[in-house]
This record gives sequence, structure tokens and C-alpha cells, in this order.
Amino acid sequence: MRIYQGKIISLDKDNNVYNYLVEDKGRIVYLGDSLPIEYAKNNSPVELEHRVLLPSFGDGHMHFSNWALIAVSYFDVREAEDIREIQEIIQKYMTRNKKLKAIIAFGASKHSVKEKRLIERQELDEVCPDMPLIIICYDGHSAVCNTKMLEKFPDKIKNLRGFQRDKGHLFNEAYLAGTDYAASLVSPLDLVKSIVKSFDLLAEKGIGLIHATEGIGFPKDLDITLVSLIAKALANKNQFQTRLFFQTMEVEKVLKRKLPRIGGCFATALDGCFGACDAALHEPYNNDPDNNGIFFQSEEEVFEFAKKANRAGLQIEMHAIGDAAVSRAVKAIETALIDHPREDHRHTIIHACLILSDDLKKIAELGIGITLQPGFIISPLEPVEYLNEILGPRVKESSPLQSILNAGIHVSGGSDAPVTHPDPIEGIYWACNHPYDPDQSISIIDALKMYTYEVAWTSFDEKERGSLEKGKIADMVILNQDPLKLTPKELRSLKVEKLFLNGKEYKTGMGLPGMLWNSLAGRKEKI
Repeated sequence: MRIYQGKIISLDKDNNVYNYLVEDKGRIVYLGDSLPIEYAKNNSPVELEHRVLLPSFGDGHMHFSNWALIAVSYFDVREAEDIREIQEIIQKYMTRNKKLKAIIAFGASKHSVKEKRLIERQELDEVCPDMPLIIICYDGHSAVCNTKMLEKFPDKIKNLRGFQRDKGHLFNEAYLAGTDYAASLVSPLDLVKSIVKSFDLLAEKGIGLIHATEGIGFPKDLDITLVSLIAKALANKNQFQTRLFFQTMEVEKVLKRKLPRIGGCFATALDGCFGACDAALHEPYNNDPDNNGIFFQSEEEVFEFAKKANRAGLQIEMHAIGDAAVSRAVKAIETALIDHPREDHRHTIIHACLILSDDLKKIAELGIGITLQPGFIISPLEPVEYLNEILGPRVKESSPLQSILNAGIHVSGGSDAPVTHPDPIEGIYWACNHPYDPDQSISIIDALKMYTYEVAWTSFDEKERGSLEKGKIADMVILNQDPLKLTPKELRSLKVEKLFLNGKEYKTGMGLPGMLWNSLAGRKEKI
């Protein structure tokens, strides 16, 4: 039994704040302003003092294994100030890793380097001539390859829309197929090590629940298998909770694995993104009157997928960034629910950067959730000057958080890692400091809920997690100070001091011994 005394921010439906919380055997057994005698006897409270206790954070949408590989086994070039610095990062990595089958890096952007263009194939060849190399761009929808990687691609990739051999750039369908192929070159051992080690990185940010979007081309869907096994093992030890979304439109593959969720990006992405100017828009791009973006599937294909998945009882998640893609996602889910009504489906649209007002109303009526990434709102990798150039006045309408909440829609927070770093405090900061329209900034309490209760709600976990309430599992974080006493501009001063999962303080590497045994034992746990 452990007693906490100080400010306890419950984030329950009434936003109650308490003076005491009692945890016993991993569950919360008491919350209140005074401590009953039966708990006070022979127990010294943990004094929070200036710190606060609140539910552990969640990440409502991340490409978990992709991010883990970049964060642990490969490298990131986001901080490079010019192309020469990108080359230097590659050279340093090459000196330490000479036996890989291929290299997958992340973070190229034409906006953050002084040359104001993407690095090109020949420049990658100068520092990496003999090993296949792909650098996925910051937007997660384009990439740059060296000659060795291009030579390995099958002809079918080279014939797809968006394949640019001269510069080594991949866009549109060529990007999706090219990154799928690159993933097939990753060593399974590297993948396992990356996944295992990455949990410590998440814990540093106070994250205990993730929605992992997997399925990007590993042979026999190896990422699905490994994330499933490791997630089950950790859950069986009452550690990290992972809810897996299989990003495929092949419903049978999901049912065969007895998974309850389908969708995400890649195969279930309806459109592209602003970085590649292929997000699907109702009105053309401001700088290109002939471009409305693209759809990756026909309307009929999307509708049939949604109906089939909904009939099968699966929870559907679909990537839609542009307002035209959001409209298609809404119509697809509406069509599916007319075909087979379901009361509590919790189908979700990811990103929803631009939303028409009529679609906002329809999303609320249909009970569709939105998983939004506040870190998208502003970034040196995709600066406001660029967004103004391509979208014009529509920039002010992007990521309309307060309007979404006002409509009564459940909105959860995510990182889309590796696109942005999995850091809930950074997401909370931007949710409260909308750079384009201050009226779309939300309250600190609502932003906290985006990364706690709402993440749990999206995956049907709210009865056990997401808020501090009697009977719930004691997944909690201690922050260095009270976020409710800060101004929105001060939120970045918040730091996670401790993470508790099932009432136990998380330590580096915690929960890893015995993972393999639990997995082989075949114990069942919701994923």
C-alpha cells in the first residue's frame, strides 16, 4: 500500500482535485481530501509538496516500430542546418555500422536546411556509395534514396507515380512502396532490440499506453508479430499497454490474428500530406491551381473496406489530412454504419488537419473520434511561411481543436512518431498555444485529457485507465509542478519526474526479464 499526499489531479469527468490517493496492489482504493484512519495507521504518505500526481500519459497514434528503429538503431537528421551536416551525420553513422544490409534514416526537410531543397541521390552517394540508404522525410510521405537503394527496388516501384530517379526522390505511391521495400531489408534482431529499448524512452516522457500503428512491409508482417508478442509480455507483467492497429485494408488478415482494430496510415491512408502537397483538398493548393492533392484509393474501395471492417466488428482508423480526405472518411464510416449499425464503434479519423464545418457536425452525429497531433501545427521542418504559401487563408483553419471540442467530439492526442517526437508535454503545449488562431487554443485541463483519458477512451480502456478514480489501475505520473497554475506559455517547463505502472515506479529496463517466457506461455491480453 502507498499513500500520496498533495495535489492529485484526477482528470475524471468532473475534473476533481484531491489531497490524498491510496494505491494498493496496483489499484486505486481511495481518493479524498482527508485520510481515513484505516489508511493512516502505520503508513507514512509520500509527500508531493510542490509536485502533482495525475494519470500517466498516452500516445494516441504512433508508428511504434518505425520510430523505435529510428530512435534506437538508425538516426535522425532533423537538426541538421545544411546538406553538408546531413552528410556528416551519415558518415559518422557509417563508421560505427558497416555490416548492415541497409540504412533507414529520418527527418529530411527542404525547409530546415539553408539550401531550401531536399538532399539528392548524388549527395547521398558521396558519403554512402556502397550500402542501400533511404532517408524518410519529416512528413512521413516522401523520401530520398541513394543509388544503391534505387538499384535494389523492383521495377514495379520504379514505374509508380512519384518515382524520381534523377534526384532519388520518392513521393505518392512510389514512396509507400519504396518504404515498404526498405523495411523488408531490416534485420529482425535490430527490430526486436529497437522495440525493447524504446519503452525506456517512452517512460522518460511519462507514457504508459500507446496506440501502435504497424504493418509497413516487413516480411510476413514481422512488425505486427513482434509488437504483438512484446506487448503481451509487458502487459502480462502489468507494464506498458500497447493497442495495435494493423494498417491494412485486408480485413481477413486482421481477423486471422484475432486483432480488434484495423487501419492507420500507409495502406489505409486516404491521402498524402502538406509537405508533399498531396493532401486531398476540396479547393486547389494556393500556389498551384491545378493541384487538389491525391487520393490513394477510389471512393468505392474505401467504402467497401469500411463496410467490411465494420461488419466484422473491427474498430477502424483512417488517415485523412486534407478536407476532401476527411469528407471521404466521414462518408465511408457513415455508409458502413448505415449498412451495419453499431452504437459504440469508436471509429477514428487520424490527423484531420482541415475539416469542413458540415463534416464536423457529421463526425459528432456519427460518434467518430479524432486523433490529432498538435505537434503538426508548427514546426521548423514545415514552417508557417510554407503553409501560407500552399494553403493561404486555410492555414488559420488547420487543427481546429476548440471547434472539435465544442462539437462534442472525442479528440485524443498523439505524436505520429517518428513524424514528431513522442512527447505529450510538447503536444499539450501546442494544443494550448495554437499559433494561427488563438481561439482554437484549448484549456490546459482539456489538453491534459487529450493525452490521458481520451487516449484511453479511444481504445476502450477508459474503465481501467486514463483518469485517477477508485478501482482503476494506478498508472500515474508525478510532474515537477502544477500545470493548472501555469500559463499556456509556461507549459514547456513541465517535467516528468516519475512514472508508475500498476502502482510500481518504472525503472529503466523494468518488465523485460521474463517477456519471452510470458510470450511463449501464450497468455492472453487485450492488444
